[in-house]
Amino acid sequence: MKHLFFLAIFIVHFGTAQFAEAAGPPMCAHIFSGTPWGNLRPDFKHNTQYSKEISQEVDIKNQCNLGTCHLHSWLASLEKNYTRRTGDVLPLSNHYLGAKQLLSRSLMQMRVQDNKAGIELGAGSLNSKDSILEFGLIPEGVWTPKTEYYKNPTAQKMKEYLENIIARTKAATEKAETPEQKSRILAHGEAQLKSLFNDFVGELPTEFSFQGKQWTPHSFAKEYFSFLRAPQTQMVIMANRKSMTHAEQVKGDTKINTDLASVESAATQLIDRGQMVYLAYEHHAEYVDKSTGIMSIRAFYTPSYAKPLNRELREQFKKNDGGHAVQIVGYERDPRTGKILKWKIKNSWGTSSGDDGYYHMYDDYFRTFAKGITYSEADPGVALKMPVKGH
Repeated sequence: MKHLFFLAIFIVHFGTAQFAEAAGPPMCAHIFSGTPWGNLRPDFKHNTQYSKEISQEVDIKNQCNLGTCHLHSWLASLEKNYTRRTGDVLPLSNHYLGAKQLLSRSLMQMRVQDNKAGIELGAGSLNSKDSILEFGLIPEGVWTPKTEYYKNPTAQKMKEYLENIIARTKAATEKAETPEQKSRILAHGEAQLKSLFNDFVGELPTEFSFQGKQWTPHSFAKEYFSFLRAPQTQMVIMANRKSMTHAEQVKGDTKINTDLASVESAATQLIDRGQMVYLAYEHHAEYVDKSTGIMSIRAFYTPSYAKPLNRELREQFKKNDGGHAVQIVGYERDPRTGKILKWKIKNSWGTSSGDDGYYHMYDDYFRTFAKGITYSEADPGVALKMPVKGH
């Protein structure tokens, strides 16, 4: 009877367990009434057909929890270019490059005189290329890291520890009374960074054996991927559509600030020649379906009064971040109008993401969020026919 009494009190005050759950906060699925904003439209017509598609001999890689998409995009390009030139397949180690980038950026952040300890791994395409030339390359399989430092929770813990060392070192250097004392503090901090890095990643290879020869990462890169040293062209889409196209030289490479039509035209011409295209774009997950790889604004229920901002407004209000780098490996063209309908994207998020690792970027997404492309001038017949404004 005593138990029944307390049960009755519980039901009077709280209801049954089922009632109590229903009386609580609304479930996420019930927040919207009416139009399911943000959901993929079931009537969106999607297919995986492409007018032009470049074959892929090397599997999709996975950058995991490191912001090294720019390095992965270059790796995909290098692997394909090597196959085009030799007919052979040579997969490269993404974990080696990711580790080198993480260590390099950690040491760099420690030396910068500011109050920031956060480690940023991102880079533009030309800076990323320079990093690869600095780090060198190694084939996949000749080196294995000590832990899966690139996956959470290990990656998150390692980054936290590295940033703690950076913050304490910077705080100590601010109190240093002499340049000599400051140098000793920095040297101690760098030793701690390298020690922690070695605990998680292990010793990075300075020499390795491949096909019966001894190599360093630099000698291997120079022998097998010397074409990376050739001048690169980066085409950046200007936010202001009325701006005039202009070019500048950046340490031997060419940076062209131009219009969207020129970038689109260059990308199709390069793919027609069998050359994949490095694409930088803004990744907006609200217009991406990870299960199918669909990337499109019109494919999702979006209020017309809340549609994406144009390039100028995104730049003005700092809404043009979330940058990501991938490779364009194909396109579909409307046979009637000649317009590009969608682009096939080789991503670096593993094969369980998107369409077995590939994404389908429709024209509306590309025209809204593409930042620019980068390609090598080392390929034959690279002079591109650009559209003329006003035609």
